[in-house]
Amino acid sequence: MDFALDRTTGKMILADGTRYDGYLIGAPRLPVWGEVVFNTSMTGYQEVITDPSYAGQIVVMTYPQIGNYGVTLADSEKASCAARALVVRELSTFFSPGPERISLEQFMKEQGLPGLTGVDTRAITRRIRSQGSVVAAIGRESDPDHALLELARANALDRSQRLVAGVTGTLRGVTEGRAGRAAVVDLGVKKSILDQVRALGVATEVFDADFTADEILAGAFDFVVLSNGPGDPADIPEVVGQVECLIGRIPLLGICLGHQIIARALGAHTYKLKFGHHGANQPVVDRRTGRVFITSQNHNYAVDDGIAEKAGVAVTYTNANDGTLEGFFDESRRLECVQFHPEAAPGPHDTAFIFERFFERVKGWRHAAPQ
Repeated sequence: MDFALDRTTGKMILADGTRYDGYLIGAPRLPVWGEVVFNTSMTGYQEVITDPSYAGQIVVMTYPQIGNYGVTLADSEKASCAARALVVRELSTFFSPGPERISLEQFMKEQGLPGLTGVDTRAITRRIRSQGSVVAAIGRESDPDHALLELARANALDRSQRLVAGVTGTLRGVTEGRAGRAAVVDLGVKKSILDQVRALGVATEVFDADFTADEILAGAFDFVVLSNGPGDPADIPEVVGQVECLIGRIPLLGICLGHQIIARALGAHTYKLKFGHHGANQPVVDRRTGRVFITSQNHNYAVDDGIAEKAGVAVTYTNANDGTLEGFFDESRRLECVQFHPEAAPGPHDTAFIFERFFERVKGWRHAAPQ
């Protein structure tokens, strides 16, 4: 494969000084910096770069050829890209034709997303897996190495960046339904999560991250969904405080960052993983049955498994690879939380039942007195 074509040479320099050379793709918005994360999905690149959970990050796709089925705008999780850059081994110059389908590179240019191709993504992945997460800067060949290195070193991974504030609020609104009423707290919510909630037949109202517990409790909702989102849950204590006021007063479903927020509201701790879980092939074990589900995940932080003893909840799922906590449940306080993405975008669909099962529980709780 001729990576060069008519492309301009570029480079990515990690904060430890490691340099990776390649060819610039997408938008010419350079230099750009971000935390480098690798994603192990074979497909779903469009959903990945438009997922708000990737805000502030340079995404490295481990699958060698990316872009071969193009982009269909309707598949985006939000209208704009959340990732800061995309790095691939080979950006396919051919893509499957279809109605309203464009190339990945055209999409990146329209979205203002820069990136690199012709890069040894395996080497980058091995570096992160052995050394842990790292910040990098991407620039042109003409950009001095020392300037890109200084840019990478001058920026923290994601501490105090207020990443949630940059992605919340774009999907606020109300949709009709007759099976009940749901509030969705947008911490960077994916369209696919909203689609799954609305598929339950409930009227849905979306709230920004600056919501208050009082306005939700005044809305006569049957349950609340706390969405996915970027960054460290410790950076948004105001959200944790409002969720603490909701616990035990209304059923809660927490997904990804929402799961971490509820855990912190219960008094549990969260911590940063060495290199995070990013991909559509993460196995989780159902602690109650021993069954293994393959899930889609995207998170750099995890809930300490001491939550069972500290908060009196039942651990429901753990990661089959590293044993980290992937979910918990509490009948008395009417809450369920999962670290993975049951909406399956990009796939797989193993845990799509989470939404239906939770709603069935809500129906059983609907007329019960709060504990």
